[in-house]
Amino acid sequence: MVWVGGGNGNRWISPWGYGLQNWKAPKLLPNDVLVFQWVNELHSVHKVDAADYTACTFLNAKPLARGRYYGFYTVKVRVKDIGKTIYFSSNVGDDCNNGIKAAFTVAS
Repeated sequence: MVWVGGGNGNRWISPWGYGLQNWKAPKLLPNDVLVFQWVNELHSVHKVDAADYTACTFLNAKPLARGRYYGFYTVKVRVKDIGKTIYFSSNVGDDCNNGIKAAFTVAS
C-alpha cells in the first residue's frame, strides 16, 4: 500500500493537503493500493486526466470521495493503469490551484 496522508502502509507519502505539486511521487507497481487520508479538512479525491490535472478543471473527473470539515477520511484506490501516469486532485474551492493534487507513474 502507498499511503497519501498516513503512515501505516509500506510506503509513507506526503499528506493529502497543500503543496503536493512540488512533491516527487514514487513509482507505483500494478496492484498497489493508494490510500488517501485526511482529518478535519474539507477536501475531496477525484481521479482526473492529464488535461484536467494541469488546468485544475474537472471536466473528465471521476469523483472518489468528498470529506466534511470534521472527521477522518480514507479512500482506497487499486492501481490498474499499467505503464501510464495517473492523476488525482481535490475539487473543493481552490484546492487544486493550491497544490492538492498528485501524479503517479505506474510501472509496466
